[in-house]
Amino acid sequence: MFKQYINGKLVDGLGKRADVINPADGSVIDSLYLATKEQAEEALEAAARAFKTWSKTSVNERISWMLKLREACINEREKLIELVSAESGRPYPAAAGDVDWFITSCGFYSDEVKRVLGMSFPVLDKAPGASLHLVERQPIGVVVGHVAWNYPLGNASIKLCPSVVSGCACIIKPSSQTPLATLYIGELAAKIGFPAGVINIISGPSGEVAKTLNSSSIPKMITLIGSSETGLQVMREAATSVKKFSFELGGNAPVVVMDDVDVDQVAANIIAKKVTFAGQTCVNYNRIYVHEKVYSKLVDAVEEQLKQIVPGKWKDPGYIICPMIDKKARDRMIELIDDAVAAGAKLVSGGNIPEGYEAGSYIMPALLKDVTDDMRVSKEEIFGPIIPIQPFSELNEALEKANNTIYGLSAYFFGHRAPDIAKACQAFEAGEIFVNGAGGNEFVPHSGVKQSGIGCDKSFWSLEEYFDFKYLSVIP
Repeated sequence: MFKQYINGKLVDGLGKRADVINPADGSVIDSLYLATKEQAEEALEAAARAFKTWSKTSVNERISWMLKLREACINEREKLIELVSAESGRPYPAAAGDVDWFITSCGFYSDEVKRVLGMSFPVLDKAPGASLHLVERQPIGVVVGHVAWNYPLGNASIKLCPSVVSGCACIIKPSSQTPLATLYIGELAAKIGFPAGVINIISGPSGEVAKTLNSSSIPKMITLIGSSETGLQVMREAATSVKKFSFELGGNAPVVVMDDVDVDQVAANIIAKKVTFAGQTCVNYNRIYVHEKVYSKLVDAVEEQLKQIVPGKWKDPGYIICPMIDKKARDRMIELIDDAVAAGAKLVSGGNIPEGYEAGSYIMPALLKDVTDDMRVSKEEIFGPIIPIQPFSELNEALEKANNTIYGLSAYFFGHRAPDIAKACQAFEAGEIFVNGAGGNEFVPHSGVKQSGIGCDKSFWSLEEYFDFKYLSVIP
């Protein structure tokens, strides 16, 4: 049975016992006793105490502990992969990618913290040395990180790792649907003797544990990966004191496909995006606008290539679609498909529960054509394996539709004419723009605009959020 990790110790939760379910077959993976309000307060107090000493340690000492945790994760990589796959439904390669993201973050932030620099300013009206103006950076304090279920360890890493190396102390709250791999990080931290209170990992009901963490005056920053509605709720709960927020929230990503593309390549890209982890990512393709000259060809190409997809799990062979996180999420896909068809869209293929997989939360990728922007599938974040396609005739028309949303996380463009690329990149209202299938990495910021977030994850800019400025003016 899995334990909570509070103040350097592995302890049972004092709340009710909860089962963690494998979405592939509905079986119980393991159980844990959930943390309570009192244990959330204990974690906050532990982090506050730890911050007083941890913030005064050398950068090299923080890095050494971060790398010890990284080494422990490498040694237990297969165990972590198994946990991620079981609790999230990710097949082996996708689960391995999530674990490797955590390992990569440990190394990335350990390197990047060496480059957090201060600055001195010249004094223009005095002789050199008469006075000094300096700006230093210091760790902000206790950080609370709320982690989404779709990348249990990757999401945890971009909260935990910058907290540790910056000199902050943190409380990480994994999703109740996928707590096991993250709690196992706590086991590894305890095993290597990580300094008590610097990292705390607790899992419990949001209405009790999350609310307690948010409303406390101890945290100086709350960081979240979740829906825009959750972000607003966290801000309301946290309004008991002045806090910094760093949120990666919902998306409604537009995809604009021009008439000069390789149709088969674009079709393969769309399928990879919507089939990998059943399309359950915040940056996933949501509204696909295709130039009328290649519209029918692209629909046909996607339909043909979808025939390769089979349901599966873990290390099953072939090009597999994994389950959605639960049956409620699966059933919502059916509702979105039915709404679109009732409003005039055509279901070309998929959208069915595959035979023999009824115990899990599977749905085959659904290809919808002739979608319009007034359908739920266009207005809501899909977060699943639905491929909604609609035609356009002029680029300006597509770009106007692309921006007609409260969200602004990711936007995508396929086309090779330089003027079209330039126009799209200037027009898109999004925190990140990807052209012709390009993607990001640890070195670049992942951020949203409008209702898709505050601040950023990954990159040097993310690490900067874990520091305050300290201005110092000195007359020697």
